[in-house]
Amino acid sequence: MTEKNILIIHTGGTFVMESNEQGQLTPGDYAINYISKHIKPLFSAKIDQHQLFNLDSSLFRPVHWVKIAEHIAENYENYDGFVVIHGTDTMAYTASALSFMLKNLGKPVVLTGAQLPLIDRRSDAFMNLVDAIEVAQHSDIPEVMLLFNHTVFRGNRTKKKNAWDFDAFYAPNYGPLLKLGIGIERKPYRIAPMPAGKFEIDTRYDDSVIVIPFFPGIDFSAFTLMVNEKRVHALIIEAYGSGNIPSDNTGLDRLFSDAAANEIPIAVCSQSPVGKIDLSLYEAAAKAKFYGLISAVDMTREATLVKMMIALGRYKKINEIKDFMSANCAGEKEN
Repeated sequence: MTEKNILIIHTGGTFVMESNEQGQLTPGDYAINYISKHIKPLFSAKIDQHQLFNLDSSLFRPVHWVKIAEHIAENYENYDGFVVIHGTDTMAYTASALSFMLKNLGKPVVLTGAQLPLIDRRSDAFMNLVDAIEVAQHSDIPEVMLLFNHTVFRGNRTKKKNAWDFDAFYAPNYGPLLKLGIGIERKPYRIAPMPAGKFEIDTRYDDSVIVIPFFPGIDFSAFTLMVNEKRVHALIIEAYGSGNIPSDNTGLDRLFSDAAANEIPIAVCSQSPVGKIDLSLYEAAAKAKFYGLISAVDMTREATLVKMMIALGRYKKINEIKDFMSANCAGEKEN
């Protein structure tokens, strides 16, 4: 059997943190040596490590998604799989972005992290990384994945659900691809087929997007001002339930009308993690159709936001943006 080559890309997060003199967690510089000494010898694969960043994940910006995608592309021919060590708070956003930027991906890209630092004796970091390398080495799954607590999810389907438990992630509308227990339970019907096209990256984006979560009594006037002053290029509406929209709110009508006049796309996702948007379900659906709102179907808020940023970067015509948002590009939504 040919020896596999795996690349670990370090970006920071709790995984690599240590306590400073004040007892606060801060990124440390010990992880590469620790992994070389304690984890690499467990595998037959040749494992290299590159430190791209060493950031708390709250400091991540879209430019960091681009640099990770570019680094994978630069090393794509030299490795059989990739593991990205990342902070948990923004991992779902990065996983979503990479799933759209890495086009015709034919190799495993596995994001993982930890709730406790690697040097903590109760840390989940060691096992998460061992599992991630195992998946990158042996699964041959051509997807961007997120691995946590012995479970592998499609990256653009995930959300962080718990800040205090090792079982920190889930995919509310799409089950796991793999479960790593005594054996490895594979769900082949959930796994993307090998792509027919040639691998390439497209890292264009425009982050002039705002998310508007509905709540009783919300005032839409500030958002309307932003639309008319062209300070925002797209809106994400977090509607109630299956996409219910207040039908008697004149401020919302004004927002939708002005957005349509300025050719600013509006996508609607749900505040409820489980379920999907159906803009035809309620009386307010006529409003959605009239103003050309885009249903996110069962996409997460994270995937909807990131996908819209990428749509704006790739397309200028509103119909092209709507077509991209409505398409299932990387398994991020129900067909």
